[in-house]
Amino acid sequence: MTATVRNVFRDPFKQMLFELGAGYYARKLATGPEADLRREFVQSLQLPPSGNGHGTLRVLDVGCGPGHVARELAQSGHEVTAVDRSRSLLRIARRLARRERSGVQFHLSSTDQLPFPDASFDCCYATGVIYWVENLTATLREMVRVTRPGGLVASLDPHASMSIARVLAYARENSMNSRDSRKLVAWATVAKCNRRFEEGHLWQLLTDAGLESLTLEQRLGGMVWFSRGTVPARVRDGDISDVRTEPGVAFAERG
Repeated sequence: MTATVRNVFRDPFKQMLFELGAGYYARKLATGPEADLRREFVQSLQLPPSGNGHGTLRVLDVGCGPGHVARELAQSGHEVTAVDRSRSLLRIARRLARRERSGVQFHLSSTDQLPFPDASFDCCYATGVIYWVENLTATLREMVRVTRPGGLVASLDPHASMSIARVLAYARENSMNSRDSRKLVAWATVAKCNRRFEEGHLWQLLTDAGLESLTLEQRLGGMVWFSRGTVPARVRDGDISDVRTEPGVAFAERG
């Protein structure tokens, strides 16, 4: 069976999983190690809070799920837009946003055909999305397209070293309770069935999408990538294929 044929079956199956399991997924990400990791990710973006001399940033969350990260950024005063293709997850995200009186604007959309003009956002990010989607190249190119020249594109994805054995060891070393340990095991299981990135592979994907000034950091005991890069001016014209980046890339590992 070819990769194209596999994608035809895998993609709708993945969408069905999120429609049926939206409530579980929203609860899973609300607390515990994955929630902590996403807060670290937001901090790593180093976005200045609005006010105090800083303007409001236009931010896009691609594959927002229940919208936990989008709401946190909106609370910082940014103009946040979020997309997901799961109607069930968007219902949950909108309900939580109303409860918190958050101004996030949610849209139903796939990740590889974003419904926004070029250069619409100052920052575009995806947490736990690139490793999951079938059309990851198109998704990254769309994220670059809708981000302004000089803007930031960032993602959070599993490192190639993520495994059930490693997350269990990490959970023991950090005295996690059984519930949080199970959450990490579930993530490692899903990553094994989808993608885990070696640094060279991830670097190539990001540069092929048109990003420059890349930074890749390892977190969660080295099992997760925080990646980010900037959009060069030439990408705005849609000429991604001619973009070249410097061969150096910064790497750092944190617990």
